[in-house]
Amino acid sequence: MTGLARIAAALALAGGLALSSLAAADEPVDLELVLAIDASTSVDTDEFNLQRAGLAAAFRHPDVIGAIHAAGDRGVAITLFQWSGRGRQRVAVDWTLVRDAASAGKLADRIDAAPRLVTGLTDIAGAVRFSLALLRESGFRGDRQVIDVSGDGSGDAPSAEQARNEAIIRGVTVNGLVIYNEDIDLGALAKLDIRNHYADHVIGGPGAFLMTADDFVDFQVAIRRKLVREIMGPATAGLRPPFGHAGTDILNSETDP
Repeated sequence: MTGLARIAAALALAGGLALSSLAAADEPVDLELVLAIDASTSVDTDEFNLQRAGLAAAFRHPDVIGAIHAAGDRGVAITLFQWSGRGRQRVAVDWTLVRDAASAGKLADRIDAAPRLVTGLTDIAGAVRFSLALLRESGFRGDRQVIDVSGDGSGDAPSAEQARNEAIIRGVTVNGLVIYNEDIDLGALAKLDIRNHYADHVIGGPGAFLMTADDFVDFQVAIRRKLVREIMGPATAGLRPPFGHAGTDILNSETDP
């Protein structure tokens, strides 16, 4: 082989490897789902463990596994991170492709084994922006992209709203799960304030919805029902406005289908 031929062959090989790498980086999936769980100071160790156990149990539940099958043949790419104050977000479970009960079970095992990585104040805007960064670098290309934010408190409203709007511009849906924390419960008005904060400033995008859990124990039921809805996708997604309270569906864990 001449020198010129060797160079041509090397270029062809490099081009083929680059194309293969690009294809791998853009693996199509039915859904990319970011799970953002609250690890701020208001969440004590027992409450954090209840969140983690609830998520793990959800991915072992027949309803969630059925939703994964119903979502499509390409599967659902899922990652989980913990968030608290500004600059305090840590990935606990890296992107994982789930297609069936076996892969969902493996994801559940990884969630069970993930330690608490952060604590601190509450920065919902930072959690949403961190989620967007994870979606940009996921290595997947989803027909839908969803951010699932769970928390027991509110953050800076203008910042949260701006981050939410950045997600909507990118075609990403932000859903919320408000957990009422009995340890710091200030009454019905405080619950309403947190719920309205998420409804008005956090959730948005096609089919965005908000659920509530009465406490961290109730989280297990709420997150399972929330995951089923997120994975399957609401049939009326295109009918709802993308911004603010008018475009939300506010449910509690007892009424969500």
